[in-house]
Amino acid sequence: MIDLINVSKTFEQKGVRVEAVRQANLQIRKGEIFGVIGYSGAGKSSLLRCINYLEKPTSGSIRIHGVEMSQLNEKDMRMMRRKIGMIFQHFNLLSSGTVYQNVAAPLELAKVPKKKIEAKVRELLEVVGLQDKEKSYPRQLSGGQKQRVAIARALANDPEILLCDEATSALDPQTTDSILDLLLDINRKYEITIVLITHEMHVIKKICDRVAVMENGSIVELGSVIDLFYAPQTDTTRKFIKSVFDTEIPEMLWTQLRNPGRAGTLIRASFIGDSVTEPVLADLTAKFTLRPSIIYGNITQIKEIIFGTLVLHITGDPVVIENGIRFLKEQGLRIEVIEDVK
Repeated sequence: MIDLINVSKTFEQKGVRVEAVRQANLQIRKGEIFGVIGYSGAGKSSLLRCINYLEKPTSGSIRIHGVEMSQLNEKDMRMMRRKIGMIFQHFNLLSSGTVYQNVAAPLELAKVPKKKIEAKVRELLEVVGLQDKEKSYPRQLSGGQKQRVAIARALANDPEILLCDEATSALDPQTTDSILDLLLDINRKYEITIVLITHEMHVIKKICDRVAVMENGSIVELGSVIDLFYAPQTDTTRKFIKSVFDTEIPEMLWTQLRNPGRAGTLIRASFIGDSVTEPVLADLTAKFTLRPSIIYGNITQIKEIIFGTLVLHITGDPVVIENGIRFLKEQGLRIEVIEDVK
């Protein structure tokens, strides 16, 4: 669907060369919601704008449906961009136009007949839940309503791809969730591929299928969202995960665990999906002469999958503990030995 091959983007700012994107390689599948996360200055906005050639890559190749973007002439580029909708952090609405006029604008530019414009605008306003606001002006709308207008406008030309540039960053948490639910519904209803950039891990875990983590212009980690939660490979990814799902053991607990007489093995057990509800700890104590204590835990939902982590302190014979850990792994849990507490 979307292929980025060794894409780089370099800017010259006051004689200083800035590498915004460095050798990015991505393959975004048709119909998925793909997230790009990174801190400010990571290069994620530059990467997004390269996809529809609002920013021309310095080097590398971008292909959409197998079409090389660099080979398109001006007319073909305009036609391609009509199939790539875009929504922005600050909405970019026409302040002098009504809701209806804002949504109709791209259709009027494409010289769509008036009757078809009327039908399409009213259909889209119903999709985004603003059918009673068509005569309102942007100044009369809340932030969430403005973003809904922007989404309707982005859908006007029946795009196959929707690019979201920090689309929820200016919104409060409750409104953010409602906009994310709307994007998820649109993805399912129209099978639109959504590429979404953000600096909020909550956004990624709520609706994304896969995610790329960016740092200093480079993609440092790439995979399914559940895999990144299950086994993060970089410090940057761990920091983002910690912002919504903290599995670090508080220092006060460490002090208590390291007291004399608390010898044992400290492990982190991660559960996914159905394994969350299985009585694995009860089975562990029934099969082995072990005493597991729950030290710390957390559970969350990643899109439609339940993910949980428990930190356990297990006491018993060291050989039996090893057998118990092997048993937990056989039950589908990911086990990380944190420390043998002496």
